[in-house]
Amino acid sequence: MNIDPRNCLLVTGVLEAVDEGSIEPILRSSTEYLCKCKMRGRIFVREEGAFAVLCELPSAVDPLQVPGTIAVDDGEWKVITTGSQPSPAPTADVEFLKKMSDFLGKEGKTLADMPGLLGLKPRAPQQETAPSPYEWVKALGQALGKVMPPHPESSPYRKLRLFSGGPTPIPGEEAFEPWLEHTTEMLQEWAVPEAEKRRRLVECLRGPALDVIRTLKLGNPGVKVRDCLEALDHAFGRTEGSEDVYCKFLNARQQKGEKVSAYVQRLEKLLQRTIMRGAVAVEQMDRTRLAQIVRGIQYQNPILLHLRLRERQDNPPSYSLLIKEVREEEERQAAGEVWEVQQHQASGTTSTRTPKALMVNPQEELTQRVQACHKQIAKG
Repeated sequence: MNIDPRNCLLVTGVLEAVDEGSIEPILRSSTEYLCKCKMRGRIFVREEGAFAVLCELPSAVDPLQVPGTIAVDDGEWKVITTGSQPSPAPTADVEFLKKMSDFLGKEGKTLADMPGLLGLKPRAPQQETAPSPYEWVKALGQALGKVMPPHPESSPYRKLRLFSGGPTPIPGEEAFEPWLEHTTEMLQEWAVPEAEKRRRLVECLRGPALDVIRTLKLGNPGVKVRDCLEALDHAFGRTEGSEDVYCKFLNARQQKGEKVSAYVQRLEKLLQRTIMRGAVAVEQMDRTRLAQIVRGIQYQNPILLHLRLRERQDNPPSYSLLIKEVREEEERQAAGEVWEVQQHQASGTTSTRTPKALMVNPQEELTQRVQACHKQIAKG
């Protein structure tokens, strides 16, 4: 693909729901100046949750003729141009450069790789200066054909595990519960559009499980992946109602000898099931998790006090942040225990004192409980 950056513009904010074939007609009808533009490619920008589309005009783009935004039914698209003057570089050039650099990043390339890829002659040492933004835009445009991200179908990815749901498991098939847990995590991590996630899910299904999704797609071809997993859970998961699952979640308590981190991880699996059964809204996930942890952790556990979990229920942390804090606190306490043992061994004495890292101040706990009660009364 031979693309001249002077003829290019970038359109961002194109939502996934917009049909790929309708993008070019929308741009052409937006203004007479864009009536001959051609769509050259697009890439899904995870941070924005939308596509960035590269378009080319027959001749050099005149920024004064291009609208900054294009109004569409679901909002507006932002149009970024390179500008026509090499120096000084306008703000649009710099922004365009950033977007084009994102294209390179998807292919594991950086700006520093461009001179070598393009076969540019090295500068003499005395003339070695940083290239201008315009020069980089030009270089990136020439290299775009080499680094344009491939279609998701050709992108390497880790395939999902097979599942059929049939009476006789196929080779390599595992039980439904671990399959569902693994599949849910993988689909959440992949930075691809919803349609591609759905395609990859269907790809790993066989037999009765595949029939369930086919039936869903007959009624709604654009069915969400989350709804597909929920339907599979209803068909092959445990026959539990939302009330039963929620009761199990509320009754989950830290067991004797169980680490707080292990309890949090065990509780998270139950929470995911309550969400899939519709007993807890996704928006309330963090708040519900923390509230149960406060109820379920053993009385006077030092982690409950040191991390001030009771006081954080109005602004609960995410699961990733919470488990990180809990594990770090456990490591700190373990290090404190080791230090105490070493001190006793060095002094040749035996002591049954509780390590300082594990000591709980009754006055501190009482103060925290009183503060929590005041907050509850204030809410009431």
